[in-house]
Amino acid sequence: MKLSKKNAMLTLETYLKDTNIKKYKHSLRVAKMCQILAEKWDPSLSEDASIAGLLHDIGKSIKPKEMLYECIIKKLTLYEFSIFETPVALHGKISAMIFEKVFDDKADLDRVKAISHAISSHVTGNANMNLLDKILFIADNIEPAKNNNIFSEIQSGELTSPNECVEQIILLKDLNAIEHHRILDPLLLNTLQNLDER
Repeated sequence: MKLSKKNAMLTLETYLKDTNIKKYKHSLRVAKMCQILAEKWDPSLSEDASIAGLLHDIGKSIKPKEMLYECIIKKLTLYEFSIFETPVALHGKISAMIFEKVFDDKADLDRVKAISHAISSHVTGNANMNLLDKILFIADNIEPAKNNNIFSEIQSGELTSPNECVEQIILLKDLNAIEHHRILDPLLLNTLQNLDER
């Protein structure tokens, strides 16, 4: 399928509208937030960020046990923590797999790969986050239903760079993990330690 925002919307409707209306609406909000952030930090990424936002959770149409099975079949790199503590965190990898299968547009292969990379790492980030990765990671964590103050801090100028936002989100996740007697995913800590100015 040709890579476009219209086709991304059709794909979202196919995978989530009838099966998980809550995730469908969340994806619409994330796409809008991605577009806002891209316009702020790099308008040339606006369409790709919006597509990534629309499709970042299409893997949630699959049950966690099936996600694990799909990851094993495709020989994707899995981390012990993800398998045993939060198997639903695998949905980023599954969503990216589905995205690449649907959008096999050879003319836009570089864009497909970049969006797939952002989708794959939107749950925990990664050690080499580029700006599109950061935009999706941030948007997924600050969309209005998340009820945190990070977006208002971006608007007011308190948080000005994508790195500051990623760092603030990971620190909030850490506080939440401590409050609920859980362990923070080590991949989030790795992301925090490896943030650079890309």
